Amino acid sequence: MRIKAIIGFLLLVFFFGVGGIYIAVNNARIIDNLENVLALHKMAFFRDNLLNEVRLMQADLYLAVSPHRTNIGDFVEHGETLALAGESCLKCHHNEATRQRLIHLRQDIDEYLKKSSRVYMFSANNVRRDIEEKSAFVSGMRLLGEIDKLIVLSADRSSPQIVMARQQVVLMRNTLLGLVTIAPLIFLVFSFLFVKRFSSSLSVLIGATKKIKAGELTHTIAEQLPDEFNVLATAFNEMAVSLKNQCEALVVEQGRYKVLFESADEAIFIIEGEGEDAGRLIEANKAASVMHGYTVDELLTMRIQDLDTAESAAQAPERLRRMLAGGSLEALVEHRRKDGTVFPLEVRAGLLEIKGHKYVLAFDRDVTARTQTEAALQRSRQLAMVGEMAAGLAHEIKNPLAGIKVSMEVLMNELALTPEDKEIFGRTVREVQRIEALLKNLLNYARTPKPVFSRTDLNQLLENTMDNAALLLKSKEYAAVNGMGLELVRSFDQALPMIMADPSQMQQVVLNLLLNAMEATPEDGTITVSSRPGRAAGTVEVIIADTGKGLSEEAAVRVFQPFYTTKPKGSGLGLAITRRLVEQHHGTIEVAGVLGQGTTFTITLPVEQQREDESQ
Repeated sequence: MRIKAIIGFLLLVFFFGVGGIYIAVNNARIIDNLENVLALHKMAFFRDNLLNEVRLMQADLYLAVSPHRTNIGDFVEHGETLALAGESCLKCHHNEATRQRLIHLRQDIDEYLKKSSRVYMFSANNVRRDIEEKSAFVSGMRLLGEIDKLIVLSADRSSPQIVMARQQVVLMRNTLLGLVTIAPLIFLVFSFLFVKRFSSSLSVLIGATKKIKAGELTHTIAEQLPDEFNVLATAFNEMAVSLKNQCEALVVEQGRYKVLFESADEAIFIIEGEGEDAGRLIEANKAASVMHGYTVDELLTMRIQDLDTAESAAQAPERLRRMLAGGSLEALVEHRRKDGTVFPLEVRAGLLEIKGHKYVLAFDRDVTARTQTEAALQRSRQLAMVGEMAAGLAHEIKNPLAGIKVSMEVLMNELALTPEDKEIFGRTVREVQRIEALLKNLLNYARTPKPVFSRTDLNQLLENTMDNAALLLKSKEYAAVNGMGLELVRSFDQALPMIMADPSQMQQVVLNLLLNAMEATPEDGTITVSSRPGRAAGTVEVIIADTGKGLSEEAAVRVFQPFYTTKPKGSGLGLAITRRLVEQHHGTIEVAGVLGQGTTFTITLPVEQQREDESQ
């Protein structure tokens, strides 16, 4: 196409150049012809002028003998004018024959002027004057005849030249009109064909581009376009195929990263880092949704501060500022789930910059299990320490304490003591017995026997334990402390399945909690024991609730720690042993209490135990 355009342009230049040369040559020829015509007209003018001057001189001669005779001055002037007119004829360009005739004419003019001047010279001699006048007049007539012949001859020669010049002017005019009319038409036709050929190819390319833009990535140009447009169409088709392949590869790559993003175990957030929306969640994966209890759509309407606890939210602006400055974040924070529960998170975050805009990419890991494991490890260390202490105490205290007890009992029985002294000895023996019980509890906590699992009816176990607790309520010890107004309420789910448990250990757990409730509940209070299916599948729950004095927040957190007690004479090991026994059943125990409104213990146990435990 480019070569054809160049050739077409060169042809136009050639044709216009030839036309211009042709016009220039014809213009020069016309100008020459016009100059010749002007010269012929000029020559005719000079001859007419000469003829008029001769006639004027003849008139002067005719009037020479009349009263109207021309004065000598005017006559001389007329003669000089005639002489000049004769000279003018010789100045024109003529052929040699015409030039010779003009020379003879000039000579005749000179002779005529001489004869005419004699007429005025012999004005006093009438006879001589008449003779000279006749001679001059005859010479003048002969001169007029010669001039007429020259005029006729000149007219015969100039007329064809004038006609030819006019014909050439007309031809040139028609030629120019034709060129002026035809040349633009040729140019327009050529331009139309070129533009049509060019625009049709462009239309095909533009249409294909629009289809690619509309998403038809498989569209190619099937038409055979001319010249370079075919090369361009081939390149366009190759581009479309390459673009399609690149888009497919990009979709596959995006799908791969989407799968990685969605299947990640850690919560992943992309957070707005700049502007008024700083902190807004831009993207969140499924793990983040499950971890926080919100749907992904709900998360994308929130800010990261909405998930933080009050303490973590207060530190969020400073963390964001550090990351926008190019730093990274590794911290342990707390988030709040949709249900309000708080859990610990290990956060690793850094700056993510896309097209000059700053975001924060955060990876959150729920470390609740790790925290619980660390707490369990800490308790294990405490248990190990308690075990060592218990072993040492048992070895160092048990035997001396037994000797003291026996000695005090012997003295109390053999000595003659007053009732007051016997009461002192009895109180001493009882304190020694309490120390022995403390040592026994300490050894039980440190060396809790492994449970022996069997199929157990939990409701029957609770019934039996409550019956034993009812007998204790009738004893003098509890009657003296709390009176006889306590009420034991049973609320058992009769559809509860049989569970795998150690009956004796579970009875010990329930009895310990009932005894604590009986000590904490005032007269006319209520202790309710309930059983129901657990919130998690494959579990059951036992709830022991009282209307006693309740627990403070600090006590509710520390109540299961060894040696922590709110009783004046408590050892602080009862609830620690209880939780140890529950955990050996792979269960959990939780406490909730409000000061002045009572306390509730919730025990969750699995229906089935692990296989290795069943074989023990």
